[in-house]
Amino acid sequence: MKTIKYFILAMGLSLGLSAQSDMLLYNFNAIPQSLHTNPAMPQQTKVWIGLPAVSGFSFHYHNSGFSLVDIFEKGTDVNTNLENLSNRLNDQSQLTLNQSMDILGIGFKAGKSFISLGATQQFDFQMDLPYQLFQILFTEAGSITNLDLNKFDLETMVRTNFYVGYQQKFLDERLTVGLRVNYIMAQSHAYIDRMNLSLKNDSTYTLRAQSDILVRTSGPAALDNTNNLDVMSLALPDNSGIGLNLGLHYKINDKMDVSASAIDLGTITYNSNNRDYVSNGEYEFNGVEFDLSDDDFSDNIDNLTDSLEAAFNFQEVDGRTYSRSLMNRYYAAFNYHLTPKHSFGLLFHSRRWNGDFYNDYGFNYVGRWSRTFQFTAGYSMINGTMHNIGAGFDLKLGPFQLYLMSDNIFGAVDYAGLQTTNLRLGLNLTFYGRRAKKIEEQEEEKAEAEANDQASLLFKL
Repeated sequence: MKTIKYFILAMGLSLGLSAQSDMLLYNFNAIPQSLHTNPAMPQQTKVWIGLPAVSGFSFHYHNSGFSLVDIFEKGTDVNTNLENLSNRLNDQSQLTLNQSMDILGIGFKAGKSFISLGATQQFDFQMDLPYQLFQILFTEAGSITNLDLNKFDLETMVRTNFYVGYQQKFLDERLTVGLRVNYIMAQSHAYIDRMNLSLKNDSTYTLRAQSDILVRTSGPAALDNTNNLDVMSLALPDNSGIGLNLGLHYKINDKMDVSASAIDLGTITYNSNNRDYVSNGEYEFNGVEFDLSDDDFSDNIDNLTDSLEAAFNFQEVDGRTYSRSLMNRYYAAFNYHLTPKHSFGLLFHSRRWNGDFYNDYGFNYVGRWSRTFQFTAGYSMINGTMHNIGAGFDLKLGPFQLYLMSDNIFGAVDYAGLQTTNLRLGLNLTFYGRRAKKIEEQEEEKAEAEANDQASLLFKL
């Protein structure tokens, strides 16, 4: 079926992409995009304007199962590598891909409040790596004597978020509470609602398959012919929902602060162009022919999906309206300010998908090196991957603010061996006001005084 082809093609394409998480972004309030991770994050700017389509662009890629070099290492056989890889995967192996773009945005201070509004476009793809099916596809079928697959999650979505954010300061401006309301339109969505599959040996080369599988889809990808569809109905479909972002930031004293947030709390209801794909019954499965050493990748994908369709006898039917929860994300952080210009932070991040939690841990530094340049760097453990050293900066060029950051800067060099990487960049218009400049000058004077006091103390010793 066409949707299954899209699933497998998306998985194949994602192997060659690189992308980003938000471990460094969370504490880097030099840029207004930090509001995406915590709507209560205090902002340095008085007014900011996100330039359309260039103010924010990001990728996030994570694969806890394997890297490209495991499959395409020079001088090795691809099919042998796939067989070896299939034997190494387990039930914790997962693939995640996210891409987002800020369409527009604006934010401004109003007394003790900060108001923001805008829109973002986002693509999400996440799946469990089906290690049992990898073994069926890329190893001898006779080695699989008994397979029961009842948990395989996969979901992909394209959506547009229209948001309004508000934060308010309390307790002599030590406590900041924030809320962002997202009105969400989902242009496309697909997920596996039910997966029950068993394979048992009938003979050396033949397997008997029993299946109870339901794949739900919504959007133009579910249709056989989109030529006659109205463009506006595709861009603004009848698939909508509300998502809430909640956050707080508390300044304990001049040296320490804590913060936390909950992102994407809500659901989307899908009504537009829904199609279901169902496999229910008992079938004979003789394996599939799939050779990645062949240069014609598209033909291989077609052969693979055609063989799977024939084996499991998927039926395409009209789908009914359904609702689906968003993937929730949670942050918590503690920061210690060594001086007004330099701070160190600890960060915990967790995302919840289909009842399971995937946790990340990070340590970061943020420094204001001059009035026009701020820098951040950190180390993260992202869902079990350990080698993630990141860095980023904010550069002010008059009213323009250029920023660039990555949670794994070595991913751009060793792309064949990476499992987690990211990239976030953009260009904003930012205005700070006289009060912000005065506060910055006071912080510089305070930092200089503290440095002089420390130097005097060392001299006396």
